[in-house]
Amino acid sequence: MTAEIVYEHPLSEKIRTYLRIEHLFTQLTALHTETHHAQQLSFFSTLFALIDVLDRNDVRPDLIKDVERCESQLVAWSNHPSVSDRKLQLMLQQALRLQSELLRSGKLINQLKDDKFLAPLRQRFALPGGCCYFDMPQLQYWLSLPAVAQQQQKSDWLSQLQLAEQAIQFVLSFIRERGQFLDVHAENGFYQQSAEQYELLRIKYTHSCCSFPTVSGNRYRYAIRFMQLSETGWPQHLC
Repeated sequence: MTAEIVYEHPLSEKIRTYLRIEHLFTQLTALHTETHHAQQLSFFSTLFALIDVLDRNDVRPDLIKDVERCESQLVAWSNHPSVSDRKLQLMLQQALRLQSELLRSGKLINQLKDDKFLAPLRQRFALPGGCCYFDMPQLQYWLSLPAVAQQQQKSDWLSQLQLAEQAIQFVLSFIRERGQFLDVHAENGFYQQSAEQYELLRIKYTHSCCSFPTVSGNRYRYAIRFMQLSETGWPQHLC
């Protein structure tokens, strides 16, 4: 069976930020249990990148509005016979819980920003080559601690981001599951359409087509061009 690829392109800056945050959470999850020093450095680098994204973009107000919007849509679907009542009730419960917790919470990263161990490391990691041990003896010492102690500390840090992760996952999952794939023809490798109410463009294609999509667009209109890698590795448009 030919492998399918699903490419996603945000049609608003808000969704672009959500996807970045989701990507960083995925990396953190993969690096969480790693014990090699190089992978531990990647964990800290990814954690600080996530803190920076959340710090620059106060996503909490947007998440509150989006979770409320999801809840309203779920309530509207509650009388539809083709919608699973059990799944609907579980999602409604999750939406209500996330709304309540987001409304009670302050800024999503306040504790991590003020962490006395992480704050000076974050400054060093922001510099090219700044994560050398001669600049951060405290990190070298931390990396020498037993693996159990390191895992516990990382779990404590990630638990402080759990609300942000759950809310992002809920909103993006809702957007993805609400959409449907349609068969369209890209003549000469090109397709364009009005964006209408769409927030996220999802393109499913197979590896056998030997090309990949590039998208330009916004919340009003988008265009897709399918490209191939040339022998030199540079993308070239299909003719």
